[in-house]
Amino acid sequence: MKSKNFNGGIKLLSIFLLFFLLVTLEAAPVKIKVILDNASVKATRAIGGKTLTRVPLNTILDAESKIGDWYKVSWQGSSGYIHAMNVDEVSGRELAREEVGRPGRPAKSQPEIVAGIEVKMEEGRKQIRIEKDFEKAISLLKPLIADVFSVTDHNKQKELGAELYLWLGLASAGKGDAYSALVEFKSMFAVNHPYAKEITRNILDPEIVSLIEQAEKQFLGLVTEYSIEISTKPKEAKIKVNGKEIGLSPEIYRTANPKIVIEIEKEGYKPVRDESFITQATTRKEYTLERAGRDVEVKSAPAGAKVYLNGEDTEQVTNCVLPIVPFGSHNIKVIKENYAEWEGEIKIEEGEESLVVEMTLTPDKYAYLLKWGGPASQLFTQPSGIAIDKDNNIYIVDLGKIKMKKINPEGKVQTAWGAAGKQFKIIKNPTSVAVDSQGNIYVTDAKTHSFVKFDRAGIYKRKWGKEGSENAQFKSPSGVAVDSKNDIYVVDSGNHRVKKYTSQGALKKVWGKQGIANGDFAYPKGIAIGQKDEVFVVDRVRVQKFSLEGEFIASWGRRGTADGEFNNPQGIFIDHNNFVYVADSGSNRIQKFDENGKFIAKWGTPGTNNGQMQYPVDIAIDSRGYVYVVERNNNRVQLFGV
Repeated sequence: MKSKNFNGGIKLLSIFLLFFLLVTLEAAPVKIKVILDNASVKATRAIGGKTLTRVPLNTILDAESKIGDWYKVSWQGSSGYIHAMNVDEVSGRELAREEVGRPGRPAKSQPEIVAGIEVKMEEGRKQIRIEKDFEKAISLLKPLIADVFSVTDHNKQKELGAELYLWLGLASAGKGDAYSALVEFKSMFAVNHPYAKEITRNILDPEIVSLIEQAEKQFLGLVTEYSIEISTKPKEAKIKVNGKEIGLSPEIYRTANPKIVIEIEKEGYKPVRDESFITQATTRKEYTLERAGRDVEVKSAPAGAKVYLNGEDTEQVTNCVLPIVPFGSHNIKVIKENYAEWEGEIKIEEGEESLVVEMTLTPDKYAYLLKWGGPASQLFTQPSGIAIDKDNNIYIVDLGKIKMKKINPEGKVQTAWGAAGKQFKIIKNPTSVAVDSQGNIYVTDAKTHSFVKFDRAGIYKRKWGKEGSENAQFKSPSGVAVDSKNDIYVVDSGNHRVKKYTSQGALKKVWGKQGIANGDFAYPKGIAIGQKDEVFVVDRVRVQKFSLEGEFIASWGRRGTADGEFNNPQGIFIDHNNFVYVADSGSNRIQKFDENGKFIAKWGTPGTNNGQMQYPVDIAIDSRGYVYVVERNNNRVQLFGV
C-alpha cells in the first residue's frame, strides 16, 4: 500500500510540476546529494570563504541555481554556496529508489557491515596494486561510501571513510584523472584529517604526494585561487581557457577551479587542446607548437615576379618567402611582365628547413635591338646559318665572297679572321654552322655534299663526305650540331637521315628514313642538342625529339600558321633552360616552345623594317639571353632582347 500511494503521489506531483512549468516557465530546482560528510556551505563562492554551516553525508538539497562550480542552497536557516566536488546531482528516479529501498532485506549488524566493507575494500586495493584495473576498483569502492557512513562507531566510521577516499583517489590517479583524485583526497581530509595524514605519510610517488598536499591545502582553505602562466613556442598564439579567449601567449590565467581546458591556436600550426589539472597554486605550462606546414621560398630569375598560391595572389613578389604553407600538394604560379608564366605543382612534407622553389623565367615578348646587314647591304649574301661560341663570338655562313664571317661580342666584324677569308674557299654552298666546346667550327656544304672542320682561328682542318647515299656519303646536308661530349650530328637532308660522328670524325650512328611516321624524315633541315642530351630535328612541318642514340621520344607540329603550326621551318635552337626556338621560315616568324612542345611565344611579321622578317632560316642565343635571327631574303642578322 505504501508503494502504491507513493506511486500515486509521484503521478500527482508530475501533473502539478507540468502545470507549474506551463504557468511560470521556470525550471524546478536541481536536486543534489551530499557525498562528503559535513560538507561546508560557504558564505561566498570561494573555497577559503567563511563556512556558514555543515551538511551531513547523503543529505538531499534543493539547489536554487548553479554558478560555475558552486550550487546555491539553503540548510537549517543558512543560505550560501556548496562546491560541486562535495555533491552529485540526482534524478527523481534515484530519489524514489532511495526512499522505497528494498523490501524484505534483513538489517545487518554493525560487525557485519564493517566486515563487509573491509572485504570489499581489500578487493578494491588488489585491483589497484596488483591488477592495475582502476575502473574496476572504483566500481567496487564507490558504493561503499554509504555503507561506511552507516557505521555507528564514529571513530571507526571516520577511519574507514578516510581509507576509502584514499583508495578512490589512488584509483583515479592511476587512470590519469587527477581532478577526481584531488576530490577524493580532499574528502579523505574532510572525513578525518589526522588519520588521513597518518595513512598517507609513507606514499612516495611525487605526483600522488603533490595531489595529496594540494587536497589538504584546499581542505584547510589555504588555496583560494590558482595561477597558471601559459606560454608557447613560437609566441603570440591565441589562448582559450574553458572556451573563453584570454589573449595571446604568453598569458597568465587565474581560477578557483584547478581543472581547466586549454586550447591554443596559431595560423600555420596544429591546434592544441589540453585538459589540464593545476597541481600547484602557481604553475607554468609551455607548449611547443607543431607546424602544420613549411615555409616556401620562391626564387625566380629575373626577380620581381608576382607569386600566386593555389590561384590566390599572395601579394608578394620574388624573391620571397611564403610562411607556413600547409602540408600537401599546392599550385604555384609566377607572373612577370614580358615573361611567360611559370606554373608548377609542389608537395609540402614535414621538414625543418624552408622548401625552396626556383625557376628561370623565359621571355615571351622580344624587342628589336639592332642588326647587321640588310637588303641593300653588301655584308651578307643570303645568309643561311649562325652559331655562337662560349665567349659570345658569332659565326655566320652565307653565299658571299667570304663564306663565313665572325662578329665579336662587341658587334664588330672580324675581317682578318680565317686568313681574311681565304681558308673558307673550300666551302661552296654553306647551309649551317656549329661550334664545339674547344672552339672548333663545323660547316655543312650542300654543293659539295660534305661537312668541314675549322679550328678556332678559322684554319681549315678536315672535310668529310661526298655525294651519295652510302653511310660515308651525303646529299645536300642542311644542319649540324655538337653535344656536350663534342660528338657531331649532321642532318643528311636529301637522304632523310641523321648521322652521328665522334669528335675525331668517326661515324657512330645513322638513323632515319623517308616517311611521315614517328622517327621518319621528309627532307629534315635544322638540328640542335638540348640541355638534357636530347636531339631536336626540324622536319618539314614538325619538330621531332630523339635520344642521343636516335631513339624517338616525341614530336609536335603540323602545317599551318596558328600557334604551334609550321610552314617550311628551317632552323632550331635550344637555350640553356631547354626552351626550343624554331625559325618558321615560310611564316616569317620565330616560335618558342618548352621542351615538350608547349607553345610559349612568337614574334615577327613579313617585311623589311626593323623587327620584321623575310624568310628567317636560323636562330641562336648567346649567354646573355640575346636572340640572333638570320634572314636569308633580307640579307641580315637581327638582334632581339626582352
